[in-house]
Amino acid sequence: MYRKALTLLLVFSIALTVLVSAQEIMPRGEDDINPDANISWPPPVYVLRDEIDIRGTANLSNMTSYFVEFRPMILDLFEEEAADTTTDESDTLEELPWFPAILPSTTPVIDGILGTWNTLTAPDGLYELRLVINISGQEPFYAFTSPIRIENNPPEFVQLASPVAPQPTTTQPSTRPTLAPSPTAPDTTPLVTARLDANVREGDNTAYDVVGVLLENQAARIVGISSTGNGWYQIDLPNGTRGWIAPSVVTVSGDLRGIPRVNPPFTPTPPATNTPVPSGNLTGTLPDLTPDNPTCNVAFSVLANITNTGTTSTSAAATVVIRDVHVASGGVQNSISREVPVLAPGDNFVVGGDFTISTFFNEQHRIDVIIDTNNSVIETIETDNVLSTTYTLQQGGC
Repeated sequence: MYRKALTLLLVFSIALTVLVSAQEIMPRGEDDINPDANISWPPPVYVLRDEIDIRGTANLSNMTSYFVEFRPMILDLFEEEAADTTTDESDTLEELPWFPAILPSTTPVIDGILGTWNTLTAPDGLYELRLVINISGQEPFYAFTSPIRIENNPPEFVQLASPVAPQPTTTQPSTRPTLAPSPTAPDTTPLVTARLDANVREGDNTAYDVVGVLLENQAARIVGISSTGNGWYQIDLPNGTRGWIAPSVVTVSGDLRGIPRVNPPFTPTPPATNTPVPSGNLTGTLPDLTPDNPTCNVAFSVLANITNTGTTSTSAAATVVIRDVHVASGGVQNSISREVPVLAPGDNFVVGGDFTISTFFNEQHRIDVIIDTNNSVIETIETDNVLSTTYTLQQGGC
């Protein structure tokens, strides 16, 4: 009798939810989808759990970077009915803060993976996604998809309503049942983990002084996100020092929903005699792989052409790190370091080396070329120093 009543209650709840949702939640999308800037996956009205690849296209002219954000959708029908009819709901929604789903990237993507979103860092509920593309000299371009439902923890009554297998009629010996271990709640502490030895600064860009270093694979707690929108995190180092770190050198984990937006301090004004003069700008081409499709446990070469696109010579030699990263886990499989000498305007220098990768075949890898990892060169642009390309490691004889 209890089971029958529970089943009827479940059916009634699902029917009521579908009716309300159908009346109040409408998928958000653009009337005309821009083929060069869009989110193609996940589609609206889709249920997500665990880690998912966000797919789409970010390939606008003069694009400097892109990233994907998310925020919760407010749906409280009872409060809406009691609210003042003059209240504009769209104004309320626009005031909600956005939180990063994937880190910024400067590499164009055409109908591919924009990045991987760990939905375990957000509570279950309805959300909307927004692709933000920064364009040189123009306002950012936005592409949306919603609603999206995160459901990592289904309600208990859904599990109770599952069919129950018939019990055997034979008499079983009396035994003490084995208790299942209590589930361990996931750690939602907001953290950054350094991908390489990275500087921690007084403010949210490289104009600020260095106050500490977060070593490779070392973690630190996130206490704030820059209100300027550049993605820098305010963190507490293990020694108690508080500072700022760039999103391009860390991996983020945990629940960021409660992290406040923090105004960075004013940029210190150095004495006029010590004002650094930009000495050029180092950037380069995407890494070139030979062969194009590397095979497990077989050597392949990686080359990248580094160019000074500035108007003056670089002031010092620059260190370049080339590494192979397993995309799914973010783990570095191999890395090498090279040095680029002082370059005159327009000069270029080829760096590279051989890699042999024997882990995670038939899975996607990423080759990163990180220019001036020690920040020894004062550049006119500091955001074009990471060059990346991806490939799938063939199984071969592994």
